[in-house]
Formats: sequence, C-alpha cells, structure tokens
Amino acid sequence: MGTQDASSGRRLPRIVVRPGLAVSVAIVTALLGWLTLPVTVPNRTGSAYFSAGLLGALLLVGILVTADLARSFAARRAGVEVHAIQLGAFGSRLMLGRPPVPAGGFRRGPDEMIWGVGTSGVGAAEPYPAEPPGGAAAPGSPAQRPGEPGPTGLDPRADAAIARAGLLTTLLLGAALTALGVFAPGGTIELAARVALWVGTFTLLITLVDLLPSPRTPGGRVLAAFVLRRGGGPRRAAAVVARTGVITGWVLLAAGVAACFLVGFVGLWAVLLGWMALASSRLEQARQRAGTALEGVFIRDVMAPPPPRLLAWQTVDAALAEVVRPGALVAPLFTVHEVEDTLAGVALARALAAVPLDDRDLARVSRVTIPMSAVPTARPDEPLAVVAPRLAEQPAAGCVLVLDGEQRDAAGSPRVVGVVGPLEIRRAIETAPARGRAVVAGFSRPHHHPGR
Repeated sequence: MGTQDASSGRRLPRIVVRPGLAVSVAIVTALLGWLTLPVTVPNRTGSAYFSAGLLGALLLVGILVTADLARSFAARRAGVEVHAIQLGAFGSRLMLGRPPVPAGGFRRGPDEMIWGVGTSGVGAAEPYPAEPPGGAAAPGSPAQRPGEPGPTGLDPRADAAIARAGLLTTLLLGAALTALGVFAPGGTIELAARVALWVGTFTLLITLVDLLPSPRTPGGRVLAAFVLRRGGGPRRAAAVVARTGVITGWVLLAAGVAACFLVGFVGLWAVLLGWMALASSRLEQARQRAGTALEGVFIRDVMAPPPPRLLAWQTVDAALAEVVRPGALVAPLFTVHEVEDTLAGVALARALAAVPLDDRDLARVSRVTIPMSAVPTARPDEPLAVVAPRLAEQPAAGCVLVLDGEQRDAAGSPRVVGVVGPLEIRRAIETAPARGRAVVAGFSRPHHHPGR
C-alpha cells in the first residue's frame, strides 16, 4: 500500500510494509494480551485481552508511521526527496534520495539512503568513512567545507531538523497516551487505559533512547547541528558526538550496574543501552581516525599488481597445474574470464584447492568463481577512504578489483589494472605518521589477502 511522494503530485510518501511487521505485531500482541494485561487488569475474557493486545500493537505501528511522516515533512522542507516509509520487523525506516552529484564528482551504489534503523534510529558505524553523498572527490578537489553534506548523507542541519521532528512527535504522542492511561477512570475502560499507559510509556522510553547523544541517533544528529551552529566543521561535530557518546556509554554502564544492586535486574536495561552507545561511539572514533589517516591517498597509490588470469572453461586440475609451481608462492586470487575475454569474476586459490581431488579433472573453474556482481570494484583515481567500506559491503572476494576505463580489453570492458585488499589498507594506515597523519589505534594487527 502507499501513496506517492510529493514530487510525483501527492502529499504523502509511499508506505512499504514488509512481512516482518506481522511478526512484530504478533509479538507485541502476545506480550500485552497474555503476559501484561492479565496481571494488571484481571478477570477479563480471553477475547478482550487479545483485542487489547492487538490494539496496543497497532497503536505502536501508528506512532511509528506518524513519526516518520513528521520526519518526511521536515525532510521536504529541507529540500530532501522522500522516497518511502518502510515498515518491517524492527520498526520503521525513512528512505531518502541522495543529493545530486556535483560536477566533477562520482557516485557508486544506489541513489537512495536509509534514515534511521529500527525504532531508535541506531545504526552501526562503518570502520572507514562512508562515501560522500555528492560522490567521492576527484584528485585535487577541495576538502569538505562546513554546511556540506556529512557522513550521514545529508547536510547536518537538515539531518537535525528531521531528527527533531521525529523526537517531538514521539514525545507528544507518548506523553498524551501516558496521561490518558493515568487519569482515565476505572471500570469498563480500565483495560483500554492500561493499553494506553503501556504504549505511552514504551513510546517515551523510545524517545529517551533516541535522545542519547551517540553516533547515528537523533540526539547525536541534533548535537552535531549544535556544534555546527557554534562554528565547528562537520569533522569536529562528528568528533564531539563520538566523544559524548563514549561518556554517555560509561555513565549508563555505571548507573546500570549500580541499579542492579540497589533496585534489581531492571538496571540491565541501562547496562545494555550504555554498551550500545559505547560500542557505536568507539567504532565511530576508529572510523574518524582511519579517515584522517587515509586522507589524500588514492587507489592508484596503493594498489597491488593485477591478479593472474584463468579461463572459466578450464578444469580445476588444469588451472592448478598452470598456477602452482614447486617452491613458488601461489597467488591468492585470480581473475576469471570467458572465452571472449569477458571478465566473469574472481576465484580464490583456497576455493580451487578445496575442490576434491576426484572432481578436479571434471570441475570447471566457473564452479568456484565469485561473480562480478559480488566483487567490489574501484577506479584508480578514487580515494582509498571511500573504497575501503566496499570490502565490508561485499566481503566474498576479500579485495577490491581496480578497473581502468581508459584501458579496454578485447571485449571492450575496463581492464583490471590492480587489486586493493586489507593488506594495502593496513600499509596505508601504517605510513600515515610519515605523511603527517594521525596514528590509528586498533588497526595495527596484520591483515592479509585471502591465501597470503
């Protein structure tokens, strides 16, 4: 179901319902109807408990949709295109369009980004900087300036406006339902009042979690905008949010442990929230340090030579006999080509060696080939900090193939001119002090290409 975006002539964004939403509704219905309401409001029929539980689950869904509608209106006022509101098993997500690519930039991947993960908007930080929404800067381009889109894909001020709209909506709705539940008279509507009280307090709890100033939470986005208004740049804003998130995490951990001894196991909720805030903030700090260390480094500066070639129609036995020599190192990775020299994918040396001996004279290299759709690629002039996250997004090959559009193979496709993997990234980080960049803690452990 759904309606089109305003850009298509309608006012409400499209609403996409995933099958997982039914699971969440069933869990909330069971939690309310079978566990909570029979204890707080006894002596009601089973159908009444079921209806009340279902009503509470639908109220929560309605609050999520209302909050995302408020965020979508705020996004449009900030000039951001809203594609859809997606409802799933873990809450709602706002699907926004990426800003247009400026002249001289380039972009890889979809033209859509997700605002918020789950009910609280908490998302995991990448170990390296994400690709800038306007496309990665070409060599010699100026660094990011204040007011330009930040790592989340939006101008930080627009990001904060979207966050404030959602926070205000959930705060008002949670407070209204809580007040109805507290002040409603007893009797026949007592069951409905309990549902309103439960949904209202749960919504206020979600709002409280959202207010935590840690990376990728609405509270962190608002804090980042505040730092920008005080004259700080996007990098300083991100650093302040991460540092505040670390402090918040430790405070919640300490408060949760104390509450476990003084109040009871309810303090474990504070411990869990503190651990989440601390983990995401530490990871964000590592991402920022890695971004500083890799700044100014391009793929062409660090890429290894292109891998050896294999043919997809070769048998595994013939391929191994061709590439394995006594006393010589075996390449960990091979590019696999079709008969017409078309690049089909890559094959790992360990995958070739894992083919049983009895099958090697019949099995083709194509049997263990990782298709190009699962292999991350890059251009020689792309920044290394932009390309590094692709390893986490598509880890099957364990490296990034470097394709040069100015060099073409016999099939007219860009030629493979190199490869970049964890080993090249580690070397670039280790040489950061010599280039005047920050030393990155936590990245000193050696990483290798598959098979190295």
